[in-house]
Amino acid sequence: MNAVLRLFEQRVRGIRLIELVGIVLALGMIFWVCLSKAREGEDIRRMNELDAQIAAEQGAVQTLKIKVAQLEKPSRLEALAKQYLGMQPISAAHEADIDSLSEISRATSRPVTSPVPLAPEPPAAPAAADAPAEPELITTAKPTGDH
Repeated sequence: MNAVLRLFEQRVRGIRLIELVGIVLALGMIFWVCLSKAREGEDIRRMNELDAQIAAEQGAVQTLKIKVAQLEKPSRLEALAKQYLGMQPISAAHEADIDSLSEISRATSRPVTSPVPLAPEPPAAPAAADAPAEPELITTAKPTGDH
């Protein structure tokens, strides 16, 4: 215990050692707080940039939603269908009621029949016996008198 008390009473250039340690620790904490505040300022700046970027992206999304709504407008689609596909709106005469569905079903359905045979295969290429024989080239070496 005396050794611990002696540590508190020890002096360096007239200042007790414990006071010197306390001053160094306080300066270290002050430096750490200043460094943390600088990092916090950088983080806040980065967050503000991200908020601005998010706002810009949300504006772009809203613009695209408006564009999609304009492109999907029923009157525009109807005009394009008439112009390019020749489609017309269905008149009331083409609508069916429940009683006429069975007649429509009978008129459009066909009875199931056996599968239709495929077209006969074309005859195979003529056999070698039927084809005219090509002249066979026979080469024979004639003896020469140079032996």
